[in-house]
Amino acid sequence: MFQVKMSRVAVALDAWSKRQAEARCLPNLGRGGTFVTIFITSYFAAQIGDALLVIILYGPGAFFSQGIRVSDWKHGVLSNGATVGPFTGLMTFVWWAPLIACAEIGAGFLSSFLRARPWWLSAFAQFLGGAMLLTFSGWLLFRDGFPLIHPIPLAALIGGGVMTWNAIRSVVTA
Repeated sequence: MFQVKMSRVAVALDAWSKRQAEARCLPNLGRGGTFVTIFITSYFAAQIGDALLVIILYGPGAFFSQGIRVSDWKHGVLSNGATVGPFTGLMTFVWWAPLIACAEIGAGFLSSFLRARPWWLSAFAQFLGGAMLLTFSGWLLFRDGFPLIHPIPLAALIGGGVMTWNAIRSVVTA
């Protein structure tokens, strides 16, 4: 039984790599989705990496009880004034690739699930995903104080707008 499952995984990986070679981007996300995913996952990778860096260096109590956070990731400065050097960037890169892979895998599962469902469910899922990206962009702009020109909220804004527009267009043209 384990052998059968592994052969299915091997077949799926082979099919994915062929589609990836043809598309020259992540095939489940598409070219635009790949760019949006790269920018947005960098935000979450930095959040995860910074939290784990504080936990690894100072212990869980420093992060959860004392509230020590990375206050300036570019220079590796913590909220208590200590510096950690370039480790903040390294911890970000450690998590960035797995988050992109999870987004690609999730897009593939969602695509295969929605393929067997009515067309309006795909349109609803696309509209919901676009609305979530637009909300995330607004949250970054107004809560976290990102400038409008910053690539992360801009990617979420453009990606959310395109997804929402495509969902509305698919409903209108159906």
